[in-house]
This record gives sequence, C-alpha cells and structure tokens, in this order.
Amino acid sequence: MDLFQYKNGVLYCEELPVDSLPEKGLPTPFYLYSVNTLRQHYKKIYGAFAKLDPTICFSVKSCNNVHLLNELAAMGSGMDIVSGGELFVVKQSNADLSKVVFAGVGKSDEEITDAIISEVGYINIESEQELARVQELAGHLKREVSVLIRVLPDITDQKTNEKTRTGYKGAKFGIDYAAVEALIEENADHPFVKIRGLHCHIGSPISSYTFYQESIQKMVALTASLKRKNIILKVLNIGGGFPANYVDNDNFSWESFAEPIIALLEPYVRNEGFKIILEPGRSISANTAILVTKVLYIKQSGDKHIAILDAGMTELIRPAMYNAFHFIWPVKPEPQHVLANRNYPVEQEGLTNYDVVGPICESSDYLAKERPLPPLQQGDYVAVFTTGAYGMVMSSNYNLHVRPAEIMVDKDKAFVIRERETQQDLVRKMIRHEL
Repeated sequence: MDLFQYKNGVLYCEELPVDSLPEKGLPTPFYLYSVNTLRQHYKKIYGAFAKLDPTICFSVKSCNNVHLLNELAAMGSGMDIVSGGELFVVKQSNADLSKVVFAGVGKSDEEITDAIISEVGYINIESEQELARVQELAGHLKREVSVLIRVLPDITDQKTNEKTRTGYKGAKFGIDYAAVEALIEENADHPFVKIRGLHCHIGSPISSYTFYQESIQKMVALTASLKRKNIILKVLNIGGGFPANYVDNDNFSWESFAEPIIALLEPYVRNEGFKIILEPGRSISANTAILVTKVLYIKQSGDKHIAILDAGMTELIRPAMYNAFHFIWPVKPEPQHVLANRNYPVEQEGLTNYDVVGPICESSDYLAKERPLPPLQQGDYVAVFTTGAYGMVMSSNYNLHVRPAEIMVDKDKAFVIRERETQQDLVRKMIRHEL
C-alpha cells in the first residue's frame, strides 16, 4: 500500500496534488517520493519479523538518496552497501556504521581499507582470494574487522528474472556451499579478521518464503557442523530480495510471508543467541516513488498508437533492461478514467493501447508496450508508479540527457532532495590535461 491516491480527479502524493509541482515550474521528468510510504514500509517489515529482533540493513543500491537514507536511519535501519561510493554516501548520512554490511564481489583495496577504517559492522566475503586480501589489509592496518562468508547455496526461484538471480551454482556471487566449511576451518583463528557468521542472498525479487527456508536450512546445517568443531558462528544474514507490489496497490501480507521464516529461525535466536540480519531494498522503497513525466507527442505508426514521453530509459531503465512492468496512468485523467485502485488490467471502457516510449535514440527505449490507457493528449502529465527502487539509481546521461530532480513529500510539504542536472554538468568533468 502507498500514499499515491486519486482525489477529486487528480493524483495526490500524500496531501499534495501531483500536478501542482509542474504548474509551479518544476520541469519534468522528476522522481516524487512519499516519505510516509517509506516509513510505513520499513515499520511493516520490521514489525513482521519483530520476534527475531532483526537488524534491517536497507539495500542502498536500490535507492541511494542521502535524505531518504536519513529517514530510514532515524527509525533504526542499518545499510547494505556494495561499493566505496555507497559507503561514502552512507557516511554522509545519519546511519550507524556498526549496522553497515559491505557486500559485492569486486571490492578494491581502497574500498576494503575504507571499510576497515570506517569500522563497518561486517564485510561480506565472496571469494577465497577476497578473504586473503582482507586479511592482508587488516593485518597491515592492525585493525580488527568482522566478516560474514557469503554462501552460494545453488537455490533458484524460476519466477525471478534471470538477470537478477544470484543463488545458482556458477553465479559470480558467493562461495560454493561445499567449500565454505573448509574455508572457515582454515581461517577461524586469524588475529584480525573474525568470521562471525554466514550470508546468503539468492536474487530479487523472490516469490515465496520457501526459498528463504531452503537457504536458511543450509546455513544452519553449516553452523551446526562447525559448532561440533568448536567454531561458533552467531550471525545469519538471510539477504534481501523480498517482493514488492508492482501490479496493484493492494496490501501485501508481510505476516504470512514472515511467519514460516520466523518459525525456522526463532529457536536459534532464543536458544543459541543468533543475530539475524535482513537486507530488504525494493520491498521498502519501490512503492515510495513515482516518475512524473509529460507527453511530448502522440503519433500513429501502422496500427500502433505511440505516446512519446520526456522520460525514457535514461530515467527508468527497468522496462528496457528487464522487461519490467510498471503501472502507468495520467496524473489528471478524464472523470470516467479516475481510478479507485491500481489493479491491472484496468477494467474500463474507452481505453487505447499505446506503446509508451521515451525520447532516447534506441529502439529499446520504452516504458510499456500495448498498454491500455485513457486517450492521451500532448502536454498531459503521466505517472509511472513503483519507481522508488532501481529507478533514479540506474539513471544515466545517455544521449546527453540530464538526470532528473528528486522531490520528497511529507504530508503537504515538498522538498527538493536532489537538484535536476544542468547541461553545464554534462561537460563539467571534461577537462583536458596532460598526464
């Protein structure tokens, strides 16, 4: 559920009519965030897993604006990061660095060193060579660091897009399950690098709790085997990939999703003192934002109706890259097309099938194909929903388009949280100098 609703024939973000922003001179396209949706989703997920007293580490790669990270940190969230740049941004926020997990398969020496000096909570180890490098750098610094070993469990949810599956054998992520126990045995006594537990992330989004149960059972089996060898691990990071609702705005039952996972983990929390970490991203941030864009032109090509918007793959690449679905609807539709809900497909008369495309010089630049929509006119404002995850963070300057502004709404107040780029920004770093 989110706080984007139609009232009096106009789409509102919380208590603010969306069309009031471009009318005040804010150029489209822009991302518009409902901060109270963000807060609600964090609280729902934490509440659903509360029996485990988990540390929730928000996936910064899904949504990285420092002002939104501050909102999550204020509610107690940690951060899941995958680069030195994300660590830098998190350090500019109010986040507790002891609640930061640094993942990623290709950490540079500079990134590892920064993580150790910054005293992040954990570094996820994704290969045998990476562990050796962390040991070498920690030894040089003479600084202790806690690490988690990322397990590659050979578990795949076939409903997950093949480009976002990470838990199958042969993936670039993690260490093969069969090799983990020996690796931990061989490195359990390092003076500076302390192996505290295990991590597992199998992809995103994951359609069923059953896949988490499988990966947890494998991790628990490893901890039990190691315990018999007097090697005690106390941290289980079960990753993220929790689902978000892209098709409609009905309530998702987090309790039903979390209950079987809790049933499996709670005895280990209660009896053995396990610490549980979750790394949700899209399930918190996806429904937090819409992309507001304007119809530039309407044209017909053969029997195709084409709506050309001022936003495309440079602003939102997910449809072009993953064939992802995003609900699209006018900000101010005709009265007969105002929506009580966003269930898809929309059961209305008088809709037209459009290919909804952007201005980019690429055939793959589309936001939807053959999408039934109310008849669109040049100058109409259109909302692309559920864009708070993997939206702005994947935007680009391809075709030398400037990246859009980000706006955050809190009740009836709107705040610019990232300014729209200018064309001067496009050449600011194009400086010629001799090496």
